[in-house]
Amino acid sequence: MAAGRQYKNAYTILEKVKKGEIDSYYRNEDSLFSKINFYKKPDLINPHLHYIDESRLKSIVRQHLTDNNIIKNIYESFHKGVENKKLPTDKQPGFADFHSKFQENFEKFPKHLSNDIFKMYYNQMSRLNFEERDDKNITKFKMLEKSNNPVGKIMSENSSLKSAIFTRNVVSYFVGRMTIMDFVEPETSQDFKNDINGDGDGGGWGDGLLDKMMGSKQADKDFDNAIQEAQNLCQKMDGAMDEETQQQVFESANKGGSEAGKISPDYIDKMISRIENINLSMNSVKDKIKKLVDKSVSYFSAKKITIYEDLFNSDNIAGLDEFELLHPKIRKIFAEDLQIKTTKSIGKIDLYIDQSGSMSSSSGTKNKAGNSISKLEFCKAFAAKLKQMDMLNNIYTFDTRVNKIKNNMLAISMIDDMGGTDINSVIRSIEVNGVNSLVLTDAEDDCRIYSDKAFFIGVQGARFSYFHDDIIAQYSKKDQVIVFDGTNINKVDTEGEIVKEYK
Repeated sequence: MAAGRQYKNAYTILEKVKKGEIDSYYRNEDSLFSKINFYKKPDLINPHLHYIDESRLKSIVRQHLTDNNIIKNIYESFHKGVENKKLPTDKQPGFADFHSKFQENFEKFPKHLSNDIFKMYYNQMSRLNFEERDDKNITKFKMLEKSNNPVGKIMSENSSLKSAIFTRNVVSYFVGRMTIMDFVEPETSQDFKNDINGDGDGGGWGDGLLDKMMGSKQADKDFDNAIQEAQNLCQKMDGAMDEETQQQVFESANKGGSEAGKISPDYIDKMISRIENINLSMNSVKDKIKKLVDKSVSYFSAKKITIYEDLFNSDNIAGLDEFELLHPKIRKIFAEDLQIKTTKSIGKIDLYIDQSGSMSSSSGTKNKAGNSISKLEFCKAFAAKLKQMDMLNNIYTFDTRVNKIKNNMLAISMIDDMGGTDINSVIRSIEVNGVNSLVLTDAEDDCRIYSDKAFFIGVQGARFSYFHDDIIAQYSKKDQVIVFDGTNINKVDTEGEIVKEYK
């Protein structure tokens, strides 16, 4: 029997089915392929966003458009505007009705348009490929044209966070206009929503539909305000965060507790205030911080590692002196086998900051403004000083568990006091990482584990007597624990009691 044509590659079969080239069982209504939905992304612009970046953008847009203050600002602009005043009094919506309709419109707004707007702001135009326009997508293309702003694009290009800020402001403008028109011209609004969701005839622009939706003076003013607010925010953000920090904020947007979507001028002011407070605290106690650093680092300074390197790959040029003393024949024969012994001190230090609730009380010292510095604020100032000295490796916070945070001033400034304390989890983390570490704590917990890589700096009120007897004895005997009471730096004896010895 002659063999018929065979399709050995599954992707080849799928392509043949899609093109209607396989007229067999695979084309029947009850067949396998009749149940497969050949999915194509609805985006109008390529390249597509990576799914993680898409998730981050989605989170930022959602946080912004579900913020009551944002919706209230849009409502108040409409409430005071000409469009609302043209309505009969009994037709003018209250905030509750407006809010409900706004949320409904946001949920129905095509999410791929957010992705497309983001891509326009982030990428150079030469890198983008656009789908062909047709009757079904012409309205959405016109919305993308409306979204574009040359000045905004200059600010946002290659910046994920800034592009997301322009995107969320533009989307809130579109959803706001849809909501306003639900009350002003409900039929026009419904036609528009049908059009952008694929349920209309696609002829919105030609019929003047977008002109009705967004062609009024009030609509132009609202759009200009949305873009101007994004520009002002991005400009202010540049003064508070470097590019690396901005990227880190964007990358955290889809994580629990992130406030990336709520970034606003007030939020930026809050960050600037926190950072300034840290600097103020640091300047006030910088001498004491330096002494603490000297005492703690001196414990690790004796720890060195020895490295043997090939002569010609070594940074230690002192080894060349001994090489010159060798007999010429020996130098020639053994040059590639000779090694240089290099002794290096242990590198940067990890920092663990106690963020338990008790850390909110006073550290026993004040800043130059005369305000009391909390234990946690003192720890932040300490972290900032280590960073300034380029001694800081990784930063961790801990309460009942250990959390790694970013090594930047923004992340340091945002540390807040939380719940309980688990010092044993800190020591386990230090042992796993194998890095010399400072632990800033008020020691409101027991400790059952010893590590020669841990150095404890107790803050005002620290109670190392909670440590197991044999454990605190080891830390004390090896000078791995001190307490700063706001004025003096004190030793801790083998029973965990403070000994006023250091100044």
